[in-house]
This record gives sequence, structure tokens and C-alpha cells, in this order.
Amino acid sequence: MQPQVLLIEDEVGLREILEINFRSAGYRVLSAGDGVTAWHKFDREHPDLLVLDLNLPQMSGFRLLELVRRESDVPVLILTAYDFAEAEEIAQHRPDAFVKKPFEVKDLIGLADRLVGRKPGP
Repeated sequence: MQPQVLLIEDEVGLREILEINFRSAGYRVLSAGDGVTAWHKFDREHPDLLVLDLNLPQMSGFRLLELVRRESDVPVLILTAYDFAEAEEIAQHRPDAFVKKPFEVKDLIGLADRLVGRKPGP
């Protein structure tokens, strides 16, 4: 069965690029542009992986990660434009990986594959 990823990114263009690339890589894709919508989708769908931007409207990625960790140990891959000076605050909520923007989409998907236990493609 294909793993399901919840992409949480408020930049529409980047979210669409990620959706296309994750689908092409064999993922079932859910997406959200804000923290509140993401929380509802997470709670309803129980995805196999979260790809989470930290700077979100309505509910920050920090707060969303805190809520997710109260409910689940689902792998969480953080996308951030923040410098890693903020890493200590992020680390308190146990993300599984960090990727600093800008990034290569193929590297992001490779990391996602490892987090959900998939072998890399050809």
C-alpha cells in the first residue's frame, strides 16, 4: 500500500510542486496551507508522514508539532527557512528530520522514503 503524506506548507507554489513530486514518487497526498486545516486532516486521516513548514498561518508549525506529538509518533519532516538557532525549540517536539529551505525535491523525497521505511527508487 502506498504511504500517505500530509504536506503542510502555506506557499501555494511550493505546496503544488511537492504534491506533484510526492504523487510521482508513489505517495498518496493530502495537503494543507495552514495549521488548523492540517490538524483536522491529521486527526481524521492519520497519515504515515508529515512534511511540515514551521511558519504557518492560523496555527504555527511549532504548535501543530506539539499537538501531533501528544497523539502520535508519526514521522515528521520539518521544512524551515529558520536558521538552526531555533533548532533547540524545534527539537523539544521530537521531529524526525529537518530540511532547510531552499532544498532539492529529490533529496526531500529520498529522506521521506527513509522515514516511512521505503527503499529508494531506481
